[in-house]
Amino acid sequence: MTIDANDLRGWTARLLTAWGYEAEAAGYVADTLVDANLRGVDSHGVIRLPAYRARIDAGLVDPKAVPVVTRDGAAIRVDAAGTAGQLAARSALEELTRVSGELGVACATVHHSAHFGTAGYYARQLARRGRIAIVMSNSEPIVVPFGGKDAFLGTNPLAFAAPTSGDPISLDMATSTTAMGKVLLARTKDTAIPGDWGVDGDGRPSTDPHAVSALLPAGGPKGYGLAFLIEILAGVLSGSAVAGDLGNMYTDFSKPQNIGHWMLALDVERFLPFTDFLSRIDGLADAAHAVAPAPGAERVLVPGEPEERTLSARTAGGIDLPPATLEELEALGAAFAVAFPKGAWS
Repeated sequence: MTIDANDLRGWTARLLTAWGYEAEAAGYVADTLVDANLRGVDSHGVIRLPAYRARIDAGLVDPKAVPVVTRDGAAIRVDAAGTAGQLAARSALEELTRVSGELGVACATVHHSAHFGTAGYYARQLARRGRIAIVMSNSEPIVVPFGGKDAFLGTNPLAFAAPTSGDPISLDMATSTTAMGKVLLARTKDTAIPGDWGVDGDGRPSTDPHAVSALLPAGGPKGYGLAFLIEILAGVLSGSAVAGDLGNMYTDFSKPQNIGHWMLALDVERFLPFTDFLSRIDGLADAAHAVAPAPGAERVLVPGEPEERTLSARTAGGIDLPPATLEELEALGAAFAVAFPKGAWS
């Protein structure tokens, strides 16, 4: 079963408006979620809406809250002040655009935040404004450290994006082998997962998504090291919670999550004429495409191209949602008199 992306985005925005978000803010949050679904990152899409609502009900996220932005030179600091993570990140993004245009480079931290969707969403937005961007976030502990049995750090995503003459070159990755949202998605579909995704309560790798209690770091010590770097920049430096002090999005309703984000923007024009940069980066992409493909591969791609292909396919053919997710969304809509657009299903 599939749903048209515009129908899903519109319904999500109306639902968020019913929750108390201003219409423009609701549209922005909805776009971040549906963009994830369009790009094939369903673990960070509309499947998150029930958890968002639960945290509002617990008084831990305030749809009416407004982020507070302060600046000292090229350093930007954003206090999410209890709003949605996406809206706090947008405030940072807008200030990064302005300050990097003024100084050539700008760096922002965000504290007191919540789940902000995909890091790549903000990196790509900056790239479309002529910036090279890096975006990081810490998250609640769900990944075992290299050589450890118990969860210590989060999936701690890292994204970068750079402008080209077409779609940005972009990378959006967890520092774990996968995102916990993909394990949760496998649970809703009741399907097995790869054996290198996570471990059970005894620290043993498992293919049963219901048995997984923690994830494994990507590349062993390499992923663990990157996750530690992100914890320092997004958590320690921002003044946010770190490691075990972070609130769990799904199970801990005793306190706000207090997630931290870290963002960097470089104004390309301040380092190289923009047309020269585009010519050089397009040439780099062409060189990658020219590499002979390995047996079984169709073509060498640059970072971001697989997601752009999925985006094109899902824009044309609709977004697949599993039955369990559909049931949750229909229930959410019914509870707030925002009927899910069943007519869009096929």
